Amino acid sequence: MYMAGYDAPVELRELEKMLNSFTYGNGFDISTVFDDWLLFIINNFNTNPQPNPSWKYTKDQNMVFHNMMCEWIRVMERFVERKGWYDAFGELYEACVAGKGRRSNSGQFFTPPHICDLMVHVNCGDRKMVKKNVSDPTCGSGRLLLSFNSMCPGNYMCAEDLDRTCCMMTVANFIIHGVVGEVVWHNSLDPASWSGGWRVNEQLNTLFSPLRGIPHMREIEQSESRVIQIWENKRVEVAQSRIEAKELPPIIQETSIIVEKGRLQLSLWD
Repeated sequence: MYMAGYDAPVELRELEKMLNSFTYGNGFDISTVFDDWLLFIINNFNTNPQPNPSWKYTKDQNMVFHNMMCEWIRVMERFVERKGWYDAFGELYEACVAGKGRRSNSGQFFTPPHICDLMVHVNCGDRKMVKKNVSDPTCGSGRLLLSFNSMCPGNYMCAEDLDRTCCMMTVANFIIHGVVGEVVWHNSLDPASWSGGWRVNEQLNTLFSPLRGIPHMREIEQSESRVIQIWENKRVEVAQSRIEAKELPPIIQETSIIVEKGRLQLSLWD
């Protein structure tokens, strides 16, 4: 399903053609193929890949996924070097997958790249931030965090989204951009609503690691998530502050009436 009025950028037309030709030539659903292609890419960088019993594609069809992945890497190689970051998946998603109904029902309206850069520049300016936890609780395809990582590398990126497709786009974007961080699939307003998580490039810059310099990812449990740990620490902190507030003695204000030169004066003090 095409979104009226939106076409993929020129640099993605070949990839768009490959995606649509494969989908409609085999009678598949474009949303399903897009998700499965993302899963195919992610699993190619998985440090602990597992067999997928529900995978329904033939050997020849898997080769099409591989060819599309190679074309995606070629596009990313050109545009990341030129622009610092590039969200090919978000562009393809809007052009091929996100019909008006899905966008309006899910609230999926991706921030334009130049607005992402502006927001990061306004918030960071010339400051060099390193070793910080940087969060986007409604990450979409991860654009805002990609822009932040481009301007301020060396931080831990925490991406969250309610939509699985968005989470997988962000995981793949983190992989290709060398972003270190995690992606959490849940409702960020309810951190306990855990559906899944991915840790990306955790050893990319680790000295003497066999994965140093090699993009990679792995699936994580809720207990491993830094996002969940931060939420839990904040919950404990708030609960403790409430307990301490109840234990404090009430503030007693004494009132005295002072007679001064025939008039009454009200005096308040602690």
